[in-house]
Amino acid sequence: MQIDLTNNNMTVGGTVTASSDVRFKKNIATIQDALDKVLNMRGVTFERLETPGTEIGVIAQEIEEVVPELVTTDGNGFKAVAYANITALLIEAVKAQQVQINELRDEIKKLKGE
Repeated sequence: MQIDLTNNNMTVGGTVTASSDVRFKKNIATIQDALDKVLNMRGVTFERLETPGTEIGVIAQEIEEVVPELVTTDGNGFKAVAYANITALLIEAVKAQQVQINELRDEIKKLKGE
């Protein structure tokens, strides 16, 4: 693991994992309206004030309006996004899109008389 305090970067050689065992969870529910939430998110490019270079990401305040569970606020009021947790939202959004695709395929087949 490398930590670059000058640029606030951390590099990890290997896999970063997060505890996700069902035995640590309760009140489990599938994410509702995931596709709508994703469609209301905005990916951006930006330059950090304290470091050079262009990056990509999201704006915490915008994400908080759509999926507040992804955003935390520290004691100074600065917001952070749990980027890895966006994956669960994307999984459900892709599944919702696949349902739409399958429905459109079926409709096309009917129109073609297949």
